[in-house]
Amino acid sequence: MVQFNTIAEILEGVSENDILFVKFQFSDLDGFFRELEIPASFLETAFSKGILFDSSIGGPSWSVGADVVLKPDPRTFTIVPASDDETDGSRGSSSLARVICELNYLDGQPFEGCPRGVLKKIVRKIFQSGYSFTVSTSLSFYLFEAGYNAADSDFNPPSRSSFSSHSSLSSPSGSFSLRTGNAAAVEKAKKEILFSISNSDIDILSFHKGHENGQYAIVFKDGSALRIADNVLTVKQIIRTASEKYGLHASFMPKPMTSKEGLSMPFSFSLLKNEINEFYHPDKEMMLSDSARSFIAGIFKHVGGICAVSNPTVNSYKRLVKQSEAPHYITWSTTDRHSLIHVPSSRGRSTKIELRSPDSSCNPYLALSLIISAGISGINEHLLPNQPVGFETHDYSESEKKSLSQGTLPGTFIEAIDKFRSDTILKSVLGDLISNGIIQKAAAEWDEYVGCVHQWEVNRYL
Repeated sequence: MVQFNTIAEILEGVSENDILFVKFQFSDLDGFFRELEIPASFLETAFSKGILFDSSIGGPSWSVGADVVLKPDPRTFTIVPASDDETDGSRGSSSLARVICELNYLDGQPFEGCPRGVLKKIVRKIFQSGYSFTVSTSLSFYLFEAGYNAADSDFNPPSRSSFSSHSSLSSPSGSFSLRTGNAAAVEKAKKEILFSISNSDIDILSFHKGHENGQYAIVFKDGSALRIADNVLTVKQIIRTASEKYGLHASFMPKPMTSKEGLSMPFSFSLLKNEINEFYHPDKEMMLSDSARSFIAGIFKHVGGICAVSNPTVNSYKRLVKQSEAPHYITWSTTDRHSLIHVPSSRGRSTKIELRSPDSSCNPYLALSLIISAGISGINEHLLPNQPVGFETHDYSESEKKSLSQGTLPGTFIEAIDKFRSDTILKSVLGDLISNGIIQKAAAEWDEYVGCVHQWEVNRYL
């Protein structure tokens, strides 16, 4: 993979590889890349001035009656060689170029509706105070057979917008089966996914099968918050595209089947200052600093509202139930992996705090913005969490679990939205435009959900 350090190097690389068009990618509120293809001849202008762009294309939640510009981040520019079966000569050497963008107003000020811009602002503010975050995550997904199956006629695929890399601003359609994909197609898709990831300047630690049949997970190498969010959205797009190519459907739906485990996207955090991990203290209990405890307490204080973004669908709350391996009670522990926050055993520079509630459907830019901000507010307010759980809680009764916790996570999407609506700190982090968009979109989804007759009701009452 060629690394580019300057815009001049990018322009030279585009010329040498005969790149005719460059994909300009940007995040929508749902956490999918939308993209425009820009002629390579406009690339130099795009880096200096941006590309004029109608904000209404980003969806009704974005439309503010003002034009914005796509401003590419040169640090995200990559030239990705095409796989062998894609080398058809239709675009010079058949290599692809892509760059991730933010949205600005014409005067250069950040557009408030840009999820990446929100996270970048937070990261920059923390950096200016002398700190930085290292973040890691894993992304879970299911691979199902494409095509309608009468045996699954009681299952209605989710109608949330997702955007294929094959079509700049259109969403894929069609039905799929809940049967997991055949082995040959899955192996081809996995090979394609790994090829694309390795050629997209993305570092992963593993790509492995999950606990359930048809479930897979990709574990990312630690990086900055912004880079991890960029990589998650890129890999999501790679997975969808490769799966579709081989007749499969990739799903990030948090709980697609009642009897199977859901899909998670836990985030782990380390807070660094002068290369020293601020969450570590050799003389404190469990070798965790006061900052670590306050970071946990800050998340606990705001976690109900955070769920509206980290678990952003009606279906998300089918995963966060008492009977699931996913967290339900607000607890933390160094031993109990069912706790909302788990602190792995490594200490020193490797000390991490892992939040286990986020799921694979969330927008990582927005989720990380809220989680980091909540944790930092806990440090600033010198908050302290409840005592940690020192054993595996799944062997204990519900009343015992409740007594060890600071409450429970929201039971429904609308409950999480109500908590978000009343949390002025979280709303100030995202700004009015994004916050109102999240609330309005959630209200519409909830109204549609409660008015729909579900198969469980038919089976029980008909």
